[in-house]
Amino acid sequence: MPREIGGVLAQLERRFASLPAEELAARERPRCALPRGQHCSSGWHWREDAGQGTAFARCGRATAARAAAAAAEIPGAQTFESFEQLRENEAFQAARRWAGSSVAGASAGAKGRRTLALVRPDAIAESSGCGKTHLLRAAARTLARAGRWVEYVTAPDLTRTVRGRALYDGTERGAAEIAVAKWRRSEALILDDLGQEETAAPITAAFLVGLLDEREGERLAFATNASERELSLRYGVPLVSRLLAGAEVPALRGIDFRRHWKEAV
Repeated sequence: MPREIGGVLAQLERRFASLPAEELAARERPRCALPRGQHCSSGWHWREDAGQGTAFARCGRATAARAAAAAAEIPGAQTFESFEQLRENEAFQAARRWAGSSVAGASAGAKGRRTLALVRPDAIAESSGCGKTHLLRAAARTLARAGRWVEYVTAPDLTRTVRGRALYDGTERGAAEIAVAKWRRSEALILDDLGQEETAAPITAAFLVGLLDEREGERLAFATNASERELSLRYGVPLVSRLLAGAEVPALRGIDFRRHWKEAV
């Protein structure tokens, strides 16, 4: 075994020795141009201070890399640019406003409602396939790329977390508590396909009521194929009141573009 490892290392050394200097330089991680006595490490810029390093600014390169990695974790590849506005123009505009004000943040005096609710109107039979998930993912990706802390939660995520908090298994319960802590502290919380979780509705409602109470005043967006009346029947008035209080609720046409996009256009 030691001989095999030695052979592999020797091959790697010969490989790197044969690379042109320009290619080796291109493979090195870009370094920040800082004055003498300052250096970049662990995502921060440091200065020498009587032998003790003092962090004085975040590294722009590291911040951009973290934002790109966070955006890559959002499912799919949906963006606002790839959304066909003819599908749901009112919802499209509302989602962009919500994302824009969330990126700007309250400290920048951003205007706009803190909650975006993509809810099926009572007047239509269904709203599946009209682009709600596309818009939520686009909004989440916009926030992540801007360096905002956004948590994108699907119905399966909600199921696992609510169920995990009720288990005695330390590993699963611990993972659920970590998820809850992240959702609680995030700058923006997005709930996709509310109503599709597998846990009992009263248990899910109790959990969400507590979570939203702790996040009072923070950014929230959610989508559901249920109407407001159906949400009240499923979860109860207390949760629906917290979900829709002061929310922007754009009207949905409800055309399923997965099946009828040609006719809709």
